[in-house]
Amino acid sequence: MRRIRLASLSDHQRFLLRNVSIIVLGLFINQLLQTVGSIVLARVLHDPAAFGEVNLLLQIFGMVTLFLNVGFNSTLVYTFSTNAKEAVETKFRLALLGSTFFGIVVSLVLACLAPLLASAYKLPALNGALLMSSVMLVMNSIINMGVSSFSGNRDFGTQAFFMVITTIFSTLGMVLGVLWPVGGHTLLWNVSFWMGAGSAVTVAFICWKVHKVHRPKWLGSVSLPEAWRMMKFGVPLWAGNIAKAFQQPFLVMVIGSSSVIAVGHLANALRITGFIGIVTWAFMIVTFPFVAESSRDPEESKRRGTLCIRYNNLILYPLTLLICLYPNQINGFLFGDGYATEESAMYIRLLALGVFFSSVGRLGGNILAGIGRTKANFWVMIVAGVFVVALVPFLAASSPVLAVWIYTGGWAASAVSMIWFFYLESFPLNWWKAYGEPLIPSIAMGVLLLVGSFTGMLFPLFIVLALISLIGLSLYIEGKPARGAGPLQFHRDARSE
Repeated sequence: MRRIRLASLSDHQRFLLRNVSIIVLGLFINQLLQTVGSIVLARVLHDPAAFGEVNLLLQIFGMVTLFLNVGFNSTLVYTFSTNAKEAVETKFRLALLGSTFFGIVVSLVLACLAPLLASAYKLPALNGALLMSSVMLVMNSIINMGVSSFSGNRDFGTQAFFMVITTIFSTLGMVLGVLWPVGGHTLLWNVSFWMGAGSAVTVAFICWKVHKVHRPKWLGSVSLPEAWRMMKFGVPLWAGNIAKAFQQPFLVMVIGSSSVIAVGHLANALRITGFIGIVTWAFMIVTFPFVAESSRDPEESKRRGTLCIRYNNLILYPLTLLICLYPNQINGFLFGDGYATEESAMYIRLLALGVFFSSVGRLGGNILAGIGRTKANFWVMIVAGVFVVALVPFLAASSPVLAVWIYTGGWAASAVSMIWFFYLESFPLNWWKAYGEPLIPSIAMGVLLLVGSFTGMLFPLFIVLALISLIGLSLYIEGKPARGAGPLQFHRDARSE
């Protein structure tokens, strides 16, 4: 039995590393495509005002999309992971109908708000563009259900591919809106129109792929009580994601009221730390169905949850440490020496720590959601958000550094509350394996880098030694269980059982 478990753990390690790598690659390509699309758009327009208007439209649309799905996507991932037959026969149909219905509701709300937003921003063209964009919300609701079916089925390669093609068609639509206008409509209307055309193509392709692979029953009875139960399961995850997503824009808005320069420094810091946030994002996508698959075996679920956090930290610890040690160097290399100030360095360090603390709650919430406990995710995100909303406008509106301190402190409090929720749900993990042991390679790397900083010309040698120690110790702590139980011990265990 012991040999089987160890072999299974090795399979789990390979599963995590392979699929997280796939998702990270997909997220990185997405980020790259969006950046390239913005560069092309800026060069084609040759008009900073028009470029700002398009980005305003995209920002509003992005914020509204947070309110789609109402948790049906999370429920569908869980059902595909735990009972694929039920998902194909009933749950996919209910999730698709429920998500589409609420997509229509959100699109109608946006259509009603469009004139008010256009008036508030003194941009009449925004009205027609938002009306056109509201149609895309319904299509995005359908796309999200298709993506969720493959995530729940643990086909992360297909999921990553869907993420990329969605971004490709959306970015192409944005550029075509400038290059190929339709009729006498405004720039913003054309951008919305062509992005909507890209969404329509994506919907058709994803629905074809879902039908080909899953063969769901598209038509059949609709049970409103069952749809309500699905929504109840997913709403805490949906609400928690909204609570998390609004914090950074809110922080920028408040700081912007006192210092435009601080907003520029903060925006750069958010871009830098956003890349390490991709790591936890990828693990979140893989962790939910990975843990849900074993939800009927609490001990196996704990092992899987511990493994997910452990590997996340093996990557996140050294990246966070490097950003905290060398914020000015990174900032100067990416944005120019003029942006490498002490104030900017403080923003980068605090936000890097905030990303790490947020990973505790975000990843922990997905682990508990995998065993069917979704409420923790919502409350943990609320804990972090309360600090920003309640304190930043009143205590830190004129002090950008204090505002970012409060933001990071809120995520630290949410991390503590997440640990408490694990005990509340009687689901404690192996904390040393998850958080303690992965810290050892990063400490060794940090010590060598700090010592090397006083050696002058020898510093490059210490950089190489630091990287070798990081990789070597990471491999060592991962190999310890295998060395502690060799083939002879496996046979003895088998005979004793």
